[in-house]
Amino acid sequence: MEKINVAERPQIDTAAAWQAYWEKTAKLSTPILWNTPSEIASERDLPRFQHLMNPELPLIDFACGHGNQAYFLAQHFPRVMGVDVSASAIELAQAQYGAPNIEYRVLDALKPEQAAALHAEIGDSNIYMRTGFHHICPEKRDTFAQSLHTLLGKQGILYLFELGDGGDEYVGSMVDRYEVQLVVQHGLRPGAITQQEVARYFADYEVLDSGKDTLQPVVRFENGEAAQIPAFYAVLRRK
Repeated sequence: MEKINVAERPQIDTAAAWQAYWEKTAKLSTPILWNTPSEIASERDLPRFQHLMNPELPLIDFACGHGNQAYFLAQHFPRVMGVDVSASAIELAQAQYGAPNIEYRVLDALKPEQAAALHAEIGDSNIYMRTGFHHICPEKRDTFAQSLHTLLGKQGILYLFELGDGGDEYVGSMVDRYEVQLVVQHGLRPGAITQQEVARYFADYEVLDSGKDTLQPVVRFENGEAAQIPAFYAVLRRK
């Protein structure tokens, strides 16, 4: 496979790029870079936010991908909705990780009218978002954040987990790995978002909890060690 510079950030149609990636994944059963088992992802995240969220509100797994984390969350919340910009990802989620209390929808956060329509339908929601922000081009992040504000409404709580300082460079060091190449060949690139930037995008929110962590994708190095990408988490509530 041709080597691709992960640092380049081409101007792309993000929705089309993710659809192309997930469509190829569905057809060829290719490895999913962030197919992290729930025990080192949502299961580890859960104690950080579960006690803070009103369980009467729906919980949205934002950028849910193929649904493995949504499936775990549905064991702990009465109503879970997985949303993703890719219809092919949603089809995979429905086929592989369905449950009576999970619903999956296509939603493009760069089209705020879609978030407004969903909020009009289901009301305020809690949001679980694991690495949904970092790949969005900086000039589009305000729009992305506005969709989250709309879905949260006045009552919802946001849990986000993101690549932190050095995360994009770390992923760049893995660019020769097949799983990474499958992502970046579609024009998608890892980025990084700082806690200070999160504070700016969510200026009207208070931070209930935050801390450093690592993201563990499926990539393993030649010595057998798992990748450990610098990351952080934050739990946010409107003031």
